[in-house]
Amino acid sequence: MPFDTERLTHMSWSFGMFVVLICLLILLACLAVKLLFKRRLGLRVVRDRSAGGSRTLIVRTPVTTTDEAQRSADATGLPRALMGISGPPPVILVALGLVGWLFWRVLVSWHHVLDEWAVWTFDVLFLLVAAQLVLACFEGRVAGDENFRVAVLVPLYNEDPDVVVRMLSALLHQSSPPAEIHVVDDGSTQSTYLEQRDWFIRQAAVAGIYATWQRTSNEGKRHAQVHGFRKIRNAELFVTVDSDSMLDAEALREIVQPFSDPRVMSVAGVILAINNRENLLARVTDVIFVGQQLVDRSSMSQLGSVMVDSGGLAAYRCRILAENIDIYMNESYLGRHVEFSDDSMLTLFALLNGRTVQQPSAFAFAWMPDRWSHHYRQQVRWFRGSFIRGLWRIRFLPVLSWGWWRQATGWMQIWAVTSGFVYLALWRPLATGDSVPLAVVLVPLTIGLAQNSRYLNVWRSDTTDSARRASLLLSPVATLWSAVILRPLRFWGVVTSGKMGWNTRQQVEVTSQ
Repeated sequence: MPFDTERLTHMSWSFGMFVVLICLLILLACLAVKLLFKRRLGLRVVRDRSAGGSRTLIVRTPVTTTDEAQRSADATGLPRALMGISGPPPVILVALGLVGWLFWRVLVSWHHVLDEWAVWTFDVLFLLVAAQLVLACFEGRVAGDENFRVAVLVPLYNEDPDVVVRMLSALLHQSSPPAEIHVVDDGSTQSTYLEQRDWFIRQAAVAGIYATWQRTSNEGKRHAQVHGFRKIRNAELFVTVDSDSMLDAEALREIVQPFSDPRVMSVAGVILAINNRENLLARVTDVIFVGQQLVDRSSMSQLGSVMVDSGGLAAYRCRILAENIDIYMNESYLGRHVEFSDDSMLTLFALLNGRTVQQPSAFAFAWMPDRWSHHYRQQVRWFRGSFIRGLWRIRFLPVLSWGWWRQATGWMQIWAVTSGFVYLALWRPLATGDSVPLAVVLVPLTIGLAQNSRYLNVWRSDTTDSARRASLLLSPVATLWSAVILRPLRFWGVVTSGKMGWNTRQQVEVTSQ
């Protein structure tokens, strides 16, 4: 039986009002969390009003040339990466986006292919993404004028021994070596790393770096980090490096530059997948992860409110952890000890004390999951931690801060986009017999392409220019993967957020081969 226009209009606006109502309920829930969650915890905003202004300079040129970086990579056998080598200029991206949006807006208005509330939802989404892209595209490399004593903390658990050697080799080949390196083996069951430990201690001594290697009982990554932190003899900054991350040769020199601004409390590096050519999953994961860092994180960096510094490469002022060790070690949720999401917790401590930024010229290469089972477990752990940390941000960040509203609107955006997709792709076609509007597919793919185009801004010594451009062709696959696979996993992570545990590394998950 035909579905009459009046009933369709009524159904459309009823669903649209339902979406708006849930968004308002999310906002009210955020305010309730602000008032009620963790009320007795002594975590608060602490800003140093006496801190001077920025003593840094934003530059658009890379650290070195591609030829010099390639020669360095060939000589050491370690990969290199540079920022801002190519990619669409910001003005062109904004202009193309505006023209595309106006064309789409006129098209759907003339042909009435979408419900009015859905059109407005897409308009708001476009404005949010456009604002992110504009901010992200104007991010530049930060150059400072101070030298800092740096200690590197490396928690280690069930890692491939060859990966460990390559990780440590990258640390020893830094253009600006750290003053200290502290490796803590958190009771690995797959290896004792005796050969790697002896080699590292000898090489660090030759390089004039104070190094320690300790083995503890298995108590989790946070305990390992704090164990290493307490071994620091004399440092102003500490840098976290995961045991499966290889730093670019300029990574440590670059990541400390923003600290010349006394307001900066933490700096995030950019993580690239070293095994991005392993298979389709690794390639797609690399495109998604790099796009997220160079759009969402880059835009928030412009506002001084980066939400998560990836543990593979991040730097903090030492006092950020020193003043919050007890909270860091004893975080609980629903009466259970929280083991994961250590990087976002450190970032929150930093954000409560000042600015958190990203240095787009500080790179680390990490071994990403290249099997579905590993990828699934990692993503579920990340999404559980993301939800828990979101509650903490809503509770402790000021309501008028960029971070508070990014978290609140982020939850509303996830709900609006998901519900709109379900309505237009499933509910409406089943109820009316109409086909799925083409815009339901084209709009997300176009937005995904705009975001993933930032992938072209990173030059890599282990990837040819043609291969980099070819990877961008995977943008539609990455967008669909995010929508069809990762979005349901995000909701599953929320539902199961009370389930703790690392989920990975019960055995060696990735190898250098």
